[in-house]
Amino acid sequence: MQATEVLEVALFEVKPGYEAEMPALRAGLRQALRDFPGLLELQTYSPLADDRVFADIARWDSLENAQAAATAFAAGDPRFAPYMEAIHSLRFMGHFRS
Repeated sequence: MQATEVLEVALFEVKPGYEAEMPALRAGLRQALRDFPGLLELQTYSPLADDRVFADIARWDSLENAQAAATAFAAGDPRFAPYMEAIHSLRFMGHFRS
């Protein structure tokens, strides 16, 4: 990881019934994030147990680019609407540097 790169970590719980839809929803998320400059990588994780808590870890080239996408998401940007519909609650969201 270069000095300016940041990790964006999100832990969230999905609404009941959305667990099986997450692969398709995440494909849509990847497509939406392509509209934002600076995304280097998106890794997504699913629960091992019978749970509805998922994790997404994005690697961005700068904090500014990470925050621009996060702000659009939080503001209800329609590109993220299907993903947002699935989310019951956000457990944690933060940015980190190496």
